[in-house]
Amino acid sequence: MRLFSFKTNFFTLLLVVGLFLVPSYSYAQNSTASPSKDSLTVGEVFTISVKLQLNQPYERIIFPDSSAFPPVLDLLNTRQFRVTDFADSVLYSLQFFGNTDINLPPFRILLINARDTSIVFSNPIALYFKTVLPSEDAELKPLKPIFDMKGFPWAVLIILIAIILAAALTYYTWRKRANAKPVEQEIVFEPFISPLTQLESTLSYLKQDYDLATTKDYKFFYSTLSDSIRSYFEELYNIPALESTSRELFRYLDAFGVDHEMIKSTRQVLNRSDMVKFAKYTPTLDDAWTCYQYAIDFLDRSRLVDASRISRKKATYEAQFKQPENTELVEPTIKKEEN
Repeated sequence: MRLFSFKTNFFTLLLVVGLFLVPSYSYAQNSTASPSKDSLTVGEVFTISVKLQLNQPYERIIFPDSSAFPPVLDLLNTRQFRVTDFADSVLYSLQFFGNTDINLPPFRILLINARDTSIVFSNPIALYFKTVLPSEDAELKPLKPIFDMKGFPWAVLIILIAIILAAALTYYTWRKRANAKPVEQEIVFEPFISPLTQLESTLSYLKQDYDLATTKDYKFFYSTLSDSIRSYFEELYNIPALESTSRELFRYLDAFGVDHEMIKSTRQVLNRSDMVKFAKYTPTLDDAWTCYQYAIDFLDRSRLVDASRISRKKATYEAQFKQPENTELVEPTIKKEEN
């Protein structure tokens, strides 16, 4: 009887201790992140939900902002839902512009009280790229058969005759130019055209003269928008923007220290233009004019930021037409208009 009573008391003690320990694990602080979709196509909109479980209330909770996402994920909006002092969550609405699989590292959440700060990490997220190309286009098609020239000796003869005639024509043209008298070229002073003026002219054409609602040529509209901004950077910043990919261009802009707001507007225009040109995405008329507004924002911002840069470029351009001092130069003949 005593042995039975001892065992009963011992197990009762373990049960009581367990009941005190269970709540500490039940209310442990943790965070989970989950996407609404794990495979995405170019331009697809999806959400990522980050849920937070707390074991005590905090004065302030800081969730990750747009810097936590790579450039291929465009953050559209953020909504926070605080259920209780012990449960909180954030819903990120994003748009995917990548063409490869990406892995998001764990999100870092700051928990702040008056004297100390704690950090909670979520789980990592894997997002997979899903192509929209048909399966029959995934593999390269075989090369065309090589044309056999052995049975066509006349083709070789015709090619040789064409080469001889081209060489003779080239020699005749060279001799004619060598014997001709040099012609004095008239000096033409082209006025300086600001890259800002060129950009404004292009945007004005799309707004006033081009009837997008009738033509429905969205590819031309978006290409003109993106090329006008690329030409602006190429003319003013000497960046090879027209022959660079969007990703290469953004690396150039970061290296040159271009204004953050200008880069943000450029990213909006180029990402949407790439979707139309390369991802077979058909926008609506409202989508097109929304993208146009981003280009207008870029124009307004560049007026403020690049005013001094444009003035220096104009001064450098006009200086090459000025004659150096203390040198004897023949003044160009100025033709007077006849009355």
